[in-house]
Amino acid sequence: MYLLLTLCACGEKTDYDQLPQALELVLIDSVEIIQVNGFLSKPSDATLINDTLIGIESFHSRGIWVFDIRNGKEVISITNGQEKGINLLPTKVHWSEYPMVYVFEGTSKKIHQFNLSKELEVGQKHVKTISLAPPNDIRFKPIMLGLFSKDQDHFFIEHSTNQTAFTSNKFYKLTDKLIGKYDVNGNFIENSISFPNELSEMNKFIAPGKIFTSGFNNQQEMVISFPFTESILIFKTDNLTKILENISFPKSRHFIYEIPFLEVEVENIPGTLVYHPYPHYFSDFKVYEDGFILQSFMKDQKNPQATDNMSHIMKYNKVEKAWSETIKSFKFLDFGLVAGIKNDTLYIVDAALISKDNKYIKRAVLRPIEE
Repeated sequence: MYLLLTLCACGEKTDYDQLPQALELVLIDSVEIIQVNGFLSKPSDATLINDTLIGIESFHSRGIWVFDIRNGKEVISITNGQEKGINLLPTKVHWSEYPMVYVFEGTSKKIHQFNLSKELEVGQKHVKTISLAPPNDIRFKPIMLGLFSKDQDHFFIEHSTNQTAFTSNKFYKLTDKLIGKYDVNGNFIENSISFPNELSEMNKFIAPGKIFTSGFNNQQEMVISFPFTESILIFKTDNLTKILENISFPKSRHFIYEIPFLEVEVENIPGTLVYHPYPHYFSDFKVYEDGFILQSFMKDQKNPQATDNMSHIMKYNKVEKAWSETIKSFKFLDFGLVAGIKNDTLYIVDAALISKDNKYIKRAVLRPIEE
């Protein structure tokens, strides 16, 4: 049983100028993760697959795992070299068609399709590998901060220009559009969703990192937000030119929406330590029946040398059109990565520390409180 921990947050009432409803986050219990294959650490992302299973992917540990949330036991996994010698470096995983999963690799420009049915033996789970054919001036980000998903007939992947570095103030202008649409054979179809003018026309610089967040609802709707715009856009995946809904962010007790622009470009010189303020960002939208939740990642912009990555939870109820957020922030490494929400219960994966042998799936609830 894990120690109880309480945190608080706020949710929007009717006036977006007000702070949202405050929430207390209470950890209920936890189960220890019991691994069979590989060594899971530093998860890139975690996803609540269904009522009993959670999927975890790790670029660092070079694998994907499925665990039973009731007892923490490993159900199945794919690690580097296990299936037909595939050199696995997961950038992002599409879990919505489980036990069929799609593992996108930005480094190799490939999508590996696996069947994770328990009936199949090791070495039999690889279905096929799809080689992507992006435009000549486009590359894919290799690590886990990007966008990747699938509907019935298409893949959606974040695009990046190969004409300049990620740190350049021309990066977004040259990339032009955020998302590339591909058919199921990996052929490029079209670009979609322009970057906001604040990025495409900027003269200053931004420390490299995640600048937008995304999510998908039943693989029919795409949710996109550049938090500095303080808005969330919802599109149909079959028409990314038409905005279905525009949701405004509320004020926040913790999250700073504005970008801390830099006067000079960030240099990545091995052996040197230069500290820069980083934009606050969110993990992917974790969509559930009544709305979605967001987990923030926030470094101290006034003290860039501070090492702690702080986090908090924001929640949006689409029925009541109301926001709430935890009233306290918390250290990410002490808390973990939110995988999803089901029946008002949050599921959290605590496996971020390389030096920590014990890893947990935690359950928590968000309780409204009065300030």
